[in-house]
Amino acid sequence: MKNRRNASSYRTPLAITLIAASFLSAFFLATFSQQGNDFWIASMNLSSGHQIVSGDFKLQHLDLDSSTSLYLAKADKPIGLVLVNAIVQGEILSIENVSSSKNRLAASAVPISIRAVDVAYGIALGESVDIYWVIDSQNGELPVEPVLILGGVSLVSYDQKSKNFGTDAALTIAVQQTQVLRVLSATTHGRLVVVRSHV
Repeated sequence: MKNRRNASSYRTPLAITLIAASFLSAFFLATFSQQGNDFWIASMNLSSGHQIVSGDFKLQHLDLDSSTSLYLAKADKPIGLVLVNAIVQGEILSIENVSSSKNRLAASAVPISIRAVDVAYGIALGESVDIYWVIDSQNGELPVEPVLILGGVSLVSYDQKSKNFGTDAALTIAVQQTQVLRVLSATTHGRLVVVRSHV
Protein backbone atom coordinates (compact mmCIF):
# COMPACT_ATOMS: atom_id res chain seq x y z
CA MET A 1 0.00 0.00 0.00
CA LYS A 2 2.82 2.36 0.84
CA ASN A 3 4.43 1.84 -2.58
CA ARG A 4 1.16 2.73 -4.34
CA ARG A 5 0.73 5.83 -2.26
CA ASN A 6 4.34 6.88 -2.90
CA ALA A 7 3.90 6.35 -6.64
CA SER A 8 0.69 8.38 -6.73
CA SER A 9 2.28 11.11 -4.64
CA TYR A 10 5.07 11.39 -7.24
CA ARG A 11 2.70 11.34 -10.21
CA THR A 12 0.50 14.16 -9.01
CA PRO A 13 3.28 16.84 -8.87
CA LEU A 14 4.66 15.55 -12.16
CA ALA A 15 1.27 15.90 -13.84
CA ILE A 16 0.85 19.38 -12.42
CA THR A 17 4.33 20.33 -13.66
CA LEU A 18 3.60 19.03 -17.16
CA ILE A 19 0.29 20.89 -17.33
CA ALA A 20 1.95 24.11 -16.16
CA ALA A 21 4.74 23.65 -18.71
CA SER A 22 2.23 23.19 -21.53
CA PHE A 23 0.43 26.39 -20.53
CA LEU A 24 3.71 28.30 -20.35
CA SER A 25 4.86 27.01 -23.75
CA ALA A 26 1.53 28.01 -25.30
CA PHE A 27 1.84 31.45 -23.73
CA PHE A 28 5.39 31.98 -25.04
CA LEU A 29 4.44 30.76 -28.53
CA ALA A 30 1.52 33.17 -28.65
CA THR A 31 3.72 36.01 -27.41
CA PHE A 32 6.52 35.46 -29.90
CA SER A 33 4.15 34.86 -32.80
CA GLN A 34 2.70 38.33 -32.24
CA GLN A 35 6.08 40.03 -32.54
CA GLY A 36 6.64 42.28 -35.52
CA ASN A 37 4.27 44.63 -37.25
CA ASP A 38 2.41 45.22 -40.51
CA PHE A 39 4.57 47.05 -43.07
CA TRP A 40 3.83 48.47 -46.52
CA ILE A 41 5.12 46.31 -49.40
CA ALA A 42 5.15 47.41 -53.06
CA SER A 43 2.47 45.67 -55.14
CA MET A 44 4.25 46.58 -58.39
CA ASN A 45 7.32 48.30 -59.81
CA LEU A 46 7.09 52.05 -59.24
CA SER A 47 9.26 54.79 -60.71
CA SER A 48 11.00 57.67 -58.99
CA GLY A 49 8.73 60.70 -58.61
CA HIS A 50 5.58 58.59 -58.49
CA GLN A 51 2.88 59.86 -56.14
CA ILE A 52 1.54 56.90 -54.17
CA VAL A 53 -2.11 55.99 -54.72
CA SER A 54 -4.35 53.25 -53.35
CA GLY A 55 -3.24 49.82 -54.57
CA ASP A 56 0.44 50.68 -55.00
CA PHE A 57 1.30 49.08 -51.66
CA LYS A 58 -0.17 46.33 -49.49
CA LEU A 59 0.34 45.38 -45.84
CA GLN A 60 2.42 42.38 -44.84
CA HIS A 61 3.26 41.19 -41.31
CA LEU A 62 7.04 41.19 -40.78
CA ASP A 63 9.44 41.05 -37.87
CA LEU A 64 12.18 43.54 -38.75
CA ASP A 65 13.67 43.53 -35.27
CA SER A 66 15.95 46.57 -34.81
CA SER A 67 15.25 47.87 -38.33
CA THR A 68 11.58 48.56 -37.58
CA SER A 69 12.07 52.34 -37.33
CA LEU A 70 13.48 52.50 -40.88
CA TYR A 71 10.25 51.46 -42.61
CA LEU A 72 6.65 52.65 -42.84
CA ALA A 73 4.28 50.59 -40.69
CA LYS A 74 0.50 50.23 -40.84
CA ALA A 75 -0.08 53.43 -38.86
CA ASP A 76 1.93 55.41 -41.44
CA LYS A 77 -0.37 56.14 -44.36
CA PRO A 78 1.74 56.31 -47.58
CA ILE A 79 -1.01 57.55 -49.93
CA GLY A 80 -0.10 60.97 -51.30
CA LEU A 81 3.62 60.64 -50.57
CA VAL A 82 6.15 60.85 -53.40
CA LEU A 83 8.79 58.21 -54.12
CA VAL A 84 12.32 59.62 -54.06
CA ASN A 85 13.78 56.52 -55.77
CA ALA A 86 12.36 53.74 -57.92
CA ILE A 87 11.01 50.74 -56.01
CA VAL A 88 10.47 47.16 -57.19
CA GLN A 89 7.59 44.80 -56.47
CA GLY A 90 7.89 43.20 -53.04
CA GLU A 91 10.21 45.87 -51.65
CA ILE A 92 9.46 47.30 -48.20
CA LEU A 93 8.69 51.02 -48.24
CA SER A 94 11.41 52.80 -46.28
CA ILE A 95 11.09 56.21 -44.64
CA GLU A 96 14.05 57.54 -46.64
CA ASN A 97 12.41 56.59 -49.95
CA VAL A 98 9.40 58.89 -49.61
CA SER A 99 8.85 62.62 -49.45
CA SER A 100 5.80 64.72 -48.73
CA SER A 101 7.06 67.48 -51.03
CA LYS A 102 5.26 67.94 -54.32
CA ASN A 103 8.52 69.32 -55.70
CA ARG A 104 9.88 65.75 -55.81
CA LEU A 105 7.30 64.78 -58.40
CA ALA A 106 8.57 63.85 -61.84
CA ALA A 107 5.32 65.26 -63.19
CA SER A 108 6.00 64.77 -66.90
CA ALA A 109 6.15 61.53 -68.84
CA VAL A 110 8.16 62.38 -71.97
CA PRO A 111 8.02 60.08 -75.02
CA ILE A 112 11.15 59.86 -77.14
CA SER A 113 12.09 57.90 -80.24
CA ILE A 114 15.62 56.53 -80.35
CA ARG A 115 17.50 54.31 -82.76
CA ALA A 116 17.22 50.74 -81.52
CA VAL A 117 21.01 50.32 -81.47
CA ASP A 118 21.31 53.34 -79.15
CA VAL A 119 19.31 51.70 -76.34
CA ALA A 120 21.30 49.71 -73.77
CA TYR A 121 20.58 45.99 -73.71
CA GLY A 122 18.57 44.64 -70.79
CA ILE A 123 16.91 47.84 -69.56
CA ALA A 124 13.70 47.27 -67.60
CA LEU A 125 10.71 49.35 -66.62
CA GLY A 126 11.29 51.44 -63.51
CA GLU A 127 15.04 51.29 -63.98
CA SER A 128 17.19 54.41 -63.81
CA VAL A 129 18.87 55.36 -67.10
CA ASP A 130 21.16 58.11 -68.32
CA ILE A 131 20.36 60.02 -71.52
CA TYR A 132 23.29 61.27 -73.62
CA TRP A 133 23.15 63.66 -76.57
CA VAL A 134 25.48 62.63 -79.40
CA ILE A 135 26.28 64.55 -82.59
CA ASP A 136 27.87 62.56 -85.40
CA SER A 137 30.62 64.46 -87.25
CA GLN A 138 29.93 64.89 -90.98
CA ASN A 139 31.80 66.40 -93.90
CA GLY A 140 35.05 66.72 -91.98
CA GLU A 141 33.51 68.60 -89.06
CA LEU A 142 35.31 68.53 -85.75
CA PRO A 143 33.88 65.86 -83.42
CA VAL A 144 31.68 67.08 -80.58
CA GLU A 145 31.91 65.46 -77.17
CA PRO A 146 28.73 63.63 -76.08
CA VAL A 147 26.71 65.54 -73.50
CA LEU A 148 24.85 64.05 -70.55
CA ILE A 149 21.33 65.45 -70.92
CA LEU A 150 19.72 63.71 -67.95
CA GLY A 151 21.07 61.30 -65.37
CA GLY A 152 19.16 58.75 -63.30
CA VAL A 153 15.75 59.23 -64.89
CA SER A 154 13.16 56.46 -64.58
CA LEU A 155 12.01 54.43 -67.56
CA VAL A 156 8.20 54.47 -67.61
CA SER A 157 7.63 52.45 -70.79
CA TYR A 158 9.69 50.78 -73.49
CA ASP A 159 8.55 49.20 -76.74
CA GLN A 160 10.95 46.27 -77.03
CA LYS A 161 9.25 44.87 -80.14
CA SER A 162 10.52 47.75 -82.25
CA LYS A 163 14.09 47.05 -81.15
CA ASN A 164 13.76 43.42 -82.21
CA PHE A 165 12.91 44.55 -85.75
CA GLY A 166 15.85 46.97 -85.84
CA THR A 167 13.69 50.09 -86.09
CA ASP A 168 13.44 53.08 -83.81
CA ALA A 169 12.69 52.26 -80.17
CA ALA A 170 9.87 54.13 -78.45
CA LEU A 171 10.53 55.05 -74.83
CA THR A 172 8.82 57.14 -72.19
CA ILE A 173 10.86 58.62 -69.36
CA ALA A 174 9.78 60.35 -66.13
CA VAL A 175 11.23 63.87 -66.19
CA GLN A 176 11.01 66.89 -63.93
CA GLN A 177 8.93 69.63 -65.54
CA THR A 178 11.93 71.93 -65.65
CA GLN A 179 13.87 69.40 -67.75
CA VAL A 180 11.26 68.68 -70.43
CA LEU A 181 12.44 71.39 -72.84
CA ARG A 182 16.03 70.22 -72.40
CA VAL A 183 15.10 66.73 -73.54
CA LEU A 184 12.91 67.84 -76.43
CA SER A 185 15.54 70.29 -77.71
CA ALA A 186 18.09 67.48 -77.84
CA THR A 187 15.80 65.45 -80.13
CA THR A 188 15.81 68.13 -82.84
CA HIS A 189 19.48 67.66 -83.75
CA GLY A 190 21.86 64.76 -83.29
CA ARG A 191 20.75 61.58 -81.57
CA LEU A 192 20.05 60.34 -78.07
CA VAL A 193 21.69 57.33 -76.46
CA VAL A 194 20.17 55.52 -73.47
CA VAL A 195 22.71 54.13 -71.01
CA ARG A 196 21.97 51.88 -68.03
CA SER A 197 22.94 53.67 -64.82
CA HIS A 198 23.86 50.42 -63.05
CA VAL A 199 25.06 47.22 -64.69
